[in-house]
Amino acid sequence: DGRRLAAGASGGRRILPAVSQLLSFVMDFGMDLDAAIHQPRIDASEGAVVIGDVRLPRAVRDALRGSFDYEEARIQTQPKKFACPSIVLRDGTTNSGATEPFHPWADAIAEG
Repeated sequence: DGRRLAAGASGGRRILPAVSQLLSFVMDFGMDLDAAIHQPRIDASEGAVVIGDVRLPRAVRDALRGSFDYEEARIQTQPKKFACPSIVLRDGTTNSGATEPFHPWADAIAEG
């Protein structure tokens, strides 16, 4: 549709799950960047343990708990349990971006 999207993150092994989920939120579910960056995420990069954001719906947390060794975590400044992603979008002539809400540089300004 002409839109261009890019995402990246810091966070070692947690990068791939975070970036994949953000891309899916925008491309598959049509979320805007603000909605996508604020969605609760899941991390399965630690091997046997799956970590879920405590903001996930109860049914999702129960399903994860029933299928995996499951732990819950809150998003926080440090240590980051769900990486530290940023995402940018160019739609026509409009640029937008979003970054991990708990990142110290997560403030934003409007262009133009």
